[in-house]
Amino acid sequence: MQSTYSRDNRLAPAVPGTVAGEIERPAWFWLMLWCLFVLGVQPWSSRVAAPQGTTGSTNSIAKGLLLGAVFLVAVAATKPGFRTRVNPASWLYVMYVLFACATAFLLAEPMGPLTRLARFLIGLLFVFLLWRPLVEVPERLVRAHLWAHVLLAATVVLSLVYDPGQAWRPLSSLGTGSRLQGVIIPMLPPRVGEVGAILLGLALIGLVCRKLSVVPAVALIGLGGVLIAASRTRTSAAAVAFGLVVALIITRKTWLGRIACLVVPGLLGLAFLTIGSLHTWLLRGQGTRQITSLSGRTTSWQAVVDEKVSTQTAIIGHGLGNKRVLLTRGEGDVDVMAIDNSWLGLYWETGLLAVAIVAVALILAWISVLRAPTPYIRACGALLLAYVTAASLNESGLSDLSSMTVHLLVAAAICDADRIRHRRRVLATH
Repeated sequence: MQSTYSRDNRLAPAVPGTVAGEIERPAWFWLMLWCLFVLGVQPWSSRVAAPQGTTGSTNSIAKGLLLGAVFLVAVAATKPGFRTRVNPASWLYVMYVLFACATAFLLAEPMGPLTRLARFLIGLLFVFLLWRPLVEVPERLVRAHLWAHVLLAATVVLSLVYDPGQAWRPLSSLGTGSRLQGVIIPMLPPRVGEVGAILLGLALIGLVCRKLSVVPAVALIGLGGVLIAASRTRTSAAAVAFGLVVALIITRKTWLGRIACLVVPGLLGLAFLTIGSLHTWLLRGQGTRQITSLSGRTTSWQAVVDEKVSTQTAIIGHGLGNKRVLLTRGEGDVDVMAIDNSWLGLYWETGLLAVAIVAVALILAWISVLRAPTPYIRACGALLLAYVTAASLNESGLSDLSSMTVHLLVAAAICDADRIRHRRRVLATH
């Protein structure tokens, strides 16, 4: 593996049909691999087929086999001596995985956490392998990420045809009505909302930056909006709105344009408060107590904060995979609740040191986004990273190879690659 900073090879003319001595695979081949990779990090939940409120587990075996197969195909398609680039945010995640592996051996049963970490490391290595075919030209990776979410959205739509009764999940304990979920690929409503949000955001930026033609862009924007509305996922709606505002602000050249960008979310918030149908969608039939407690999330958050732990547990956590807390209610009743906060989940699973490592990775990713010279790439990176920043406060995922972690890695990779490409062009002109 060679560094991307090799000046001799960097500016050497490419042989037709090859990339730095490697046989160039068709574009659809790498696009397909990325789509399968994104598919392999989805939370395939058995709770899709279970009533609301019951517990379920993730089908980790199927995801592990798919991820392993995709990685082996990528390795087989990559020639020896390939060149790659590991951006600072990705390096921090490698450090996180190594730290979590070291702490896993202190647990009574380390095999479960080590399996999850091996899967995480395979995902990181897979992204490193794609430097030449996808990441080096960041528009390719953005296009692949967009098409991966188009594929996921298509499976949700087909679920309505395949099993419409199961595709609608009742809101018996958290409000009234039903929410759309995936059946062909088991996805709970929050994940369906996330797929719609990323699809809507990337398609809208592609339309504004003239990377997508009007008809397909409008179709994808409409599909993304329908998934958000049908899944009734407030977190995804708020996160993508925040991401689009940030993307607009950092790509505007004047302060007047940046201030004008704040008018749109203000009007949108006013619409949700005044228009009856939007207000009903926002409340989901919940009372004041459920709204203020974020559907009960603050109860588990308070339990995590109030838990008295030893210094060692505070530093290294309870072990990867412990995403739930036990709560005692009333006459000794015990309830199990998900933490649903990436930062508190990181602390609970892998301790304060892991929180610091991931926080620094997020900060470095934001620095890469702000330094990206191409407006389109900077806007896409800002959308993905702002979505992760907002959604991480209400959803878990940054402690594992999840969809949110992939969004962070993609944002950091495309913006870092864009800066390197700009540097090469400047050197070439001189």
